[in-house]
Amino acid sequence: MGFLDDLKRQAAALNGQSSVDAAALARNTALVEAACKTTLHYFMELAPQLNVLQLKPRVRFSLDSRTPLDGLARGGFTVDSRQQRLRDQQVFDHVVMHGMQVSGQTMTMTKDFPPEIERLESRLRQAGISPSVDTVRDPENNRLQHVKFKFLADIIVAVKLVPDHDNGRVRFQMSNLDAIESVSAEFPAHAVTTGLLDELARWLTGEPHQFLKQGENVKRVEA
Repeated sequence: MGFLDDLKRQAAALNGQSSVDAAALARNTALVEAACKTTLHYFMELAPQLNVLQLKPRVRFSLDSRTPLDGLARGGFTVDSRQQRLRDQQVFDHVVMHGMQVSGQTMTMTKDFPPEIERLESRLRQAGISPSVDTVRDPENNRLQHVKFKFLADIIVAVKLVPDHDNGRVRFQMSNLDAIESVSAEFPAHAVTTGLLDELARWLTGEPHQFLKQGENVKRVEA
């Protein structure tokens, strides 16, 4: 075999590998798009039911060790999706359903230690609460005396699907279902079925569920 024949063999091998890679990417993309469509259609049917039911899961949210919030009604759910360009085609960028957990309480909380202030600010951000803030300082030395936060104690709740088209996977991101925290879990795209989404719906309604047990790389981040 001459040198040119050897180059032809190497080029043919690379072309074959490129064809296999392109086919795998196309297959993974198709699986992820199917998962996104399934999730979007499920959310669009689920949201109106939750808005009618206005369920109050037995969940206690804690803004600090002394300020629990119980019996919040979940409602106001809306569904949205966005698309992006990927390899000259339109694909899903994300699918999201979000609503509110309503307490109806206007609260005032005062903190005078920087670590407590930062922790409360973090929790309020995660909860989707924008407080009015009054910072009081000593007029003589400008030292911080306290910070007063006033806000409506309604907490956002959200579920977002983020696709990974190249690898045939999706990630679900959940906000404030069991606590003021974010939770994420990954799934192969083919695992996103009505059965899996039923488990997610059970979680949203406060029922026992197996959603996270079916997920991979589960992460919880508390505010």
